[in-house]
Amino acid sequence: MGISNVQDEPLLLRQYKNRDGLEPSKFLDAIWNQDDYLRKRFAQVLLLLGAGKWLPIPAEYVPDGSEGSYLATYYEIGEGALSHYRIQKDVIRGTGAAIGYAIEKSLADFISARFGQATTLHVASRYVEMTRALSLRPLGQLPFTGIVWLYLNEFHYVLFQGEQLIIVNQYSALTAEDVMYYLQGIHNQLGIAKNNLLIGVAGYSVLKPYVATLLYRFFGTGYRDLSKLFPAASSLKEAGLGAEDALFLTFWARGADPAG
Repeated sequence: MGISNVQDEPLLLRQYKNRDGLEPSKFLDAIWNQDDYLRKRFAQVLLLLGAGKWLPIPAEYVPDGSEGSYLATYYEIGEGALSHYRIQKDVIRGTGAAIGYAIEKSLADFISARFGQATTLHVASRYVEMTRALSLRPLGQLPFTGIVWLYLNEFHYVLFQGEQLIIVNQYSALTAEDVMYYLQGIHNQLGIAKNNLLIGVAGYSVLKPYVATLLYRFFGTGYRDLSKLFPAASSLKEAGLGAEDALFLTFWARGADPAG
């Protein structure tokens, strides 16, 4: 959970872990009842979901209401089982792409009851939005832009060619070498030479400095240190974090007015 002010400066970062393996809605309900900050009213609320059943789809070729059939086929969800999920679709501006995803019904009901006014996105949609914004502004100097978005032992990789989304996918990684293995496989398969790519890394993970080192060694001038593009608030520096650790707190990628 993060709270920022109208200048996109982080005021609070907090993380909870479901150590007892509670059903997600029960876990969140317990947090809701004990955390005064979570119950406060804010000008804007952005709720990011890491729903495990998700799929990038071409927005214009998938009519509203048919996303479930795509997800059911890919994840082999039986027709009767679809009733246990609420299907959502995030259309990502300027890309022609959308992210379809399935939220467990109990969790979806909790969100509707507690965060009815929130903007809800799949986390992959947010990563695509932010990578697109970076590729158009500070990084858009070579044909391709790729950002590794780390969170603990997982990462999303988002790759753009200009304004065209090439790939978004999620991977598990225990080492920085694991990250490089996936990246090199993707780039080799797509025939992307490293001198045509600008690449960076962001997110919250102990792997980040090691991934950054490998990216710098391999891509050289193609590597971009995102921490140099965004000034870090003193509160972040005191916590040993950089601005790129809290990019999810900013609303600039959505084109909305920033607010706490």
